[in-house]
Amino acid sequence: MWNRFDDILAGWERRIASSCLVATTILAFIQVMNRYLLHFEVMGIGDLYLYLYIVCLYASLALTTKENGHTAVEVFGGFLERKAPKTVRRYKIAVQVTSLCILLLFLPTVWNFFRQSVAYPEPSTLVPWFNTSWLVYCMCLSLFLCAYHMIRSLFLALCADVPRTPRS
Repeated sequence: MWNRFDDILAGWERRIASSCLVATTILAFIQVMNRYLLHFEVMGIGDLYLYLYIVCLYASLALTTKENGHTAVEVFGGFLERKAPKTVRRYKIAVQVTSLCILLLFLPTVWNFFRQSVAYPEPSTLVPWFNTSWLVYCMCLSLFLCAYHMIRSLFLALCADVPRTPRS
């Protein structure tokens, strides 16, 4: 059941991140063409692609956590795999525990920030009825998804070597 839920969640994260990245690229291209070739700037396109990029950033953050990816840490892990293959598992678990502790340290602050943004919505500058607090909602959701992915990954890593008894 959890594997299916994880696959569905990762699929949505991947779709959101990739579609926002494509839309951001297209809107940035349109903005550059309008501004520098046509000398005509369309109001709001810059804000729109910035917002889409932020959603892409948060979705890819959660997806990267699910895939256990982190560029700077992976370089050291690859080095360790070549030099000391037996310590790689312990190293990966230590990195996951450390990352989870850091994230859990920040989650209460993010949660308070989220609650304040729900209580006091922030209107946009150009369009007063547009609520820009949804960026905080996306950030909070992304960090909670990261915590879920980290806990699940750590659980799977710790249970990988536990011998299973067959059910009768």
